[in-house]
Amino acid sequence: MTPAARAVQRAVGAGLACALLALLPVLSAQASVVCKRVGADGTTEYRNFPRCPSGWTKAADYQPEVASPAGLPPAQTPAGVPQTAPPAPTATPDALPPANGTSASLQDFGDPNAATVLARLRAGPGTAFRFLQIGDSHTAGDFLTERLRLRLQQRLGDGGLGWATPMQIPGQRLARVKFTQTGWQLISSRSTGPGYDYPFGGFIAQVSGPFASLTLTPRYQTARQSVTVLLRQGPLDAPLSITDANGVQLSIKSPSIDNQWHPVRFEAQLPITVTATLSPQTAIGGWWMQNLDRPGAIVSAVGINGSELEQWSRWRSGWMEDLAAANPDLIALAYGTNEAFRITLDPEALRTTLVTAIGHLRQRFPGSVILILGAPESLKSLAGGRCGTRAAGLDIVQAVQQAVARQRHTLYWDWQQAMGGRCSMAGWVARGLARRDGVHFSREGYEALADDLYSGLVP
Repeated sequence: MTPAARAVQRAVGAGLACALLALLPVLSAQASVVCKRVGADGTTEYRNFPRCPSGWTKAADYQPEVASPAGLPPAQTPAGVPQTAPPAPTATPDALPPANGTSASLQDFGDPNAATVLARLRAGPGTAFRFLQIGDSHTAGDFLTERLRLRLQQRLGDGGLGWATPMQIPGQRLARVKFTQTGWQLISSRSTGPGYDYPFGGFIAQVSGPFASLTLTPRYQTARQSVTVLLRQGPLDAPLSITDANGVQLSIKSPSIDNQWHPVRFEAQLPITVTATLSPQTAIGGWWMQNLDRPGAIVSAVGINGSELEQWSRWRSGWMEDLAAANPDLIALAYGTNEAFRITLDPEALRTTLVTAIGHLRQRFPGSVILILGAPESLKSLAGGRCGTRAAGLDIVQAVQQAVARQRHTLYWDWQQAMGGRCSMAGWVARGLARRDGVHFSREGYEALADDLYSGLVP
């Protein structure tokens, strides 16, 4: 190509680039609808379109992500204080469509607090309501609870961020917050097992080097939060340094330097960055967050992938004191799926574990409602006829859960009934509402289930 031809080519390319840049505002203005679709693996993809094409639906619950953790300033030397990212953008999700569930799946077997507590759900905006769900991977994904959170907050207002794990947990998700961290070691009560003083939730973020930094970022803009962190420190540990989104710097330490868990409260505008310097015994057990001056609904999802209710026995004896900052109005127990897949299942041991858990919760929180979420329909294999091959112990687990709900006078949500009854999972998989593992659900599936639960709580 001659020099003259190359010059013409460059000029044409530059002209096209300028034209495309000029068109970008127009294209962005036209692409005003956020749409979503769910892949076969359950991953949800969001994109902008002038209108949602075939295979996509309008994303009524879309929450834009904040800046990537990689965009945060690097941690300074231990002598300095790291800066946090700017506040996350405000989310403006569309109004949710009416809930399509029915109240038939939720039963009240005489919970002594249900009438008083659930009446607050009909009081309207500005009413404080704290929903706490503890469970397995159905809870650890925070999809069902995310939809329930949006429903309740649309009705009552946003009361705050609720509970968060001490640091990012691989393979798990929190819909409202995320972490970046360096110099912290994760210790899990499920994978690591006994031998550690596990707090509520079963996770520990332990300092693993001379300098550790952790940034907790909301996925969208929030009000100023009252933050309670569960902290454990030894006699040689220095206080933790905290910098919030407004550049306010705090120094916090455990009220007792005794290698025991203690709650420490402070106020901050998120995101916050926490640094530990020369504090080898310092550990974080979890976070509780609520708005300072704006009441409303708080929905906390506390789950561990693969967990069972009996694994509460691995947590420290006083772990229910860790829930004091949560002050839950309703405590939902969402276990049973992993128990149903056990090779050997002892129904009496299962019943005893559930009865004991309810007794301890009622002793510590006498004004709270207890809700048992029955184990959902789940399959060992999609093969095996119209129904597939159901988990061997599923019928036993469901029968025990419902019997205990009757005997101990709790609320009971029949998850399997909400799906359409026995043998419903294969149909949910076929309609894209559940994953092909026959156990977990797509986002749309969890949303439909949450709507059913919500319709029972708020008829």
